[in-house]
Amino acid sequence: MARLRHLAVITSHYPTRLHPNKGTFVRQLVDAFAEQQVRCTVIYPWRLHDWLRERAHELVCDAKSTDETKILRPLTLSLSNRQLGAFNTYALTYASFRHAAWRALKSANGKPDAVYGHFMYPNGATAVWAGQRLGCPGFVAVGEGTFWTLEPLGLKRARRDLSPMAGAIAVSSLLGKGLVEELRLPADHVAVFPNGVDRRKFYPRDRLDMRRKHGLPEDHFLVIYVGNFIEPKGVRRAAAAIDGLPGVSGVFIGSGPAAPRIHNLAFCGKVPHEVVPEFLSAADCFLLPSDAEGSSNATLEAMACGLPAVVSARPFNADICDANTARMVDPSDVSAIRETILELHHNPALRQHLADAATSKAAQYDIQVRARRVLDWMEARMNGRQKLAVVRQE
Repeated sequence: MARLRHLAVITSHYPTRLHPNKGTFVRQLVDAFAEQQVRCTVIYPWRLHDWLRERAHELVCDAKSTDETKILRPLTLSLSNRQLGAFNTYALTYASFRHAAWRALKSANGKPDAVYGHFMYPNGATAVWAGQRLGCPGFVAVGEGTFWTLEPLGLKRARRDLSPMAGAIAVSSLLGKGLVEELRLPADHVAVFPNGVDRRKFYPRDRLDMRRKHGLPEDHFLVIYVGNFIEPKGVRRAAAAIDGLPGVSGVFIGSGPAAPRIHNLAFCGKVPHEVVPEFLSAADCFLLPSDAEGSSNATLEAMACGLPAVVSARPFNADICDANTARMVDPSDVSAIRETILELHHNPALRQHLADAATSKAAQYDIQVRARRVLDWMEARMNGRQKLAVVRQE
């Protein structure tokens, strides 16, 4: 019986000393795999223009390897994603990425037992292709909120590239259904495992202590948003809903082009990922009116820190949130979001009920448990024992 002892992980995002928050969730999963006694070789191709820019400014920094995890950074050439008639330049970008990953795989210490690609393109398709060449199974983790990574090359090409995979790990039931219906994958090749949270880091702290530590208002109702400052995440709607509410202040953790500008802003900016649970613990409720998610790590982290959440009433949240743990709202309706914030502000009993339920439910999504279940499922696929239509993490 085949056992998974060495896993090659192909990713486009991973923390470095220069960008410590980039790809944090990939690193957390890799660390969890390593704690399950699986040696990981992480292949994180470095785009040539990024390498040249960082070298020119003497900023070249790299991810650090450890005893359990080896980080390889082959150079790759990105020709962007531009449509030129019937041809998209992403085909060349993907070919260069695949070649770079293959060079790294060949230089790795020993053949892996399986190759795992995080997101469908370029990583997942590369993992499937490389696995075929190595004679080992290729797995694809599907965490995109939508199948946007397929668009440059088209659905027909994606079906051809991804159909040989040993299995797809979807982070939501909605994505799992799409893999079967749109990519036409066999149902027994798809498993649903919502994202996990490291509960050793994300747990409730004393609210007043955290406010004092980070200079946040002690007597305001604090609403916290964690995520990129971009339109699909709903950051503008979140800011509009908070703006001007009496006794309420907004805390926005992240960065991006749509940074909020409101009168009652208590904090706005990036913080190290290890500090995020302190800000979450300082808040009274969490807000994320996003248009699309795979499985929201930010929401799970807020739940683990004991926060009632105000999130989108959309199918992508159905695996991790319900009416007992969160207030589900139309993410496009700023008035409804605003009213929900006020409801929580003026109803401490409701906040406590939702917070207790959220903390309890977050315990079901411990990242160590998720890592073990994912590894067990991949081993079952490797050994031909997985016959269930869909496996769900409970």
